[in-house]
Amino acid sequence: MHVTISDFPANGNRLSAREIVELAQWAEQCGLDRFAVSDFPFHQDCLVQMAACLTATDRLVVESLVTTPYLRAPDQTAAAWATLAELSDGRAILGVGKGGTAPAVRAGAWGFSRPEPEASVRDLINICRTMWRGDAPELDGGVLHTSGRRLDMAPPPYIPILVAARGPRMLAVAGELADIVHIGAPFLGVPYLSQRIDAVRRGATMAGRPWTDIEIDLTVSISLGDAAPARAAGELTSAAAITWLTESPKPGPGARGTPIGFAVPEATVDAIHRDWDVWTGAPLPSHVRALLTDEVLRQFTVWGDPHACALRITELLAALPDVTGVRLKLPGRQTVNEYRQMIGLAGELAAELRDVAPIGGVIRDGS
Repeated sequence: MHVTISDFPANGNRLSAREIVELAQWAEQCGLDRFAVSDFPFHQDCLVQMAACLTATDRLVVESLVTTPYLRAPDQTAAAWATLAELSDGRAILGVGKGGTAPAVRAGAWGFSRPEPEASVRDLINICRTMWRGDAPELDGGVLHTSGRRLDMAPPPYIPILVAARGPRMLAVAGELADIVHIGAPFLGVPYLSQRIDAVRRGATMAGRPWTDIEIDLTVSISLGDAAPARAAGELTSAAAITWLTESPKPGPGARGTPIGFAVPEATVDAIHRDWDVWTGAPLPSHVRALLTDEVLRQFTVWGDPHACALRITELLAALPDVTGVRLKLPGRQTVNEYRQMIGLAGELAAELRDVAPIGGVIRDGS
């Protein structure tokens, strides 16, 4: 059972690059397996931050969660992760997804269009793997373009590729190509998550891949600590999840794309959309907080002490036997000391999960 801690940097926090490295070192000391570095525009650079975390640790695996096919030329991405893998003796993971940045960034003159996301992710994976084994990529893929040149360095250690997604089409691509699939849905309904896993299985089946070749990571938004402050931090996470899951023209339980089992009152959804901007990282207005009952929060967030959280996550794992790992997504807007405390508690939680949860799959070594 691999346990990943994320997200650094996160929307709304003000951690320095050095503080993120210190948190990676602390995560290693606390027994966590993987440390996820975000690739947010205008935050600390993902590649520089990953390199710093890898050189400051000995065992910890560091992954991008996630970069996209659109931020760099794909052959530059291949060279960058090959360098990270060489630097760390194979402790770097390329995590990729279609991306989902703030509307103001997407729409601006410097913003990104994201054409054909499934084809673009497939192109990036194929280009990287081609170059990592010492071959020259095609000049033109389905969407992406390359220089057509080989890496001018020794082939790197095996680099696992992670795909994070919540939509069925991208999850099918993940099942076809990824070593690790992050079910990136910020919703904990078991029927909904089962549908996501089924989409991964369909992709694997169509590609003729053994199911045991693929790790399945479940994303769990978590807030660790004393009940009241942990719950308060979880309110922000839950409100963000509700925003992302109801971004259709008419948000609410009947909206397009709303998950099966989604049970948030329409008045709560409307208040979040109307009175709070998820992208600013601002605190929730008091009247919105009052609408976030325990029944609402439990759909999106696990909070409390490590034992209470372990019990809840174990229930999810029992209902989702294909899951082989857990990504613990910490709340934003925390100080470095608050994150340090949560990571310490996450180490206790990880130890408890390993005692009771099934052991997950092992990444292929490329041999």
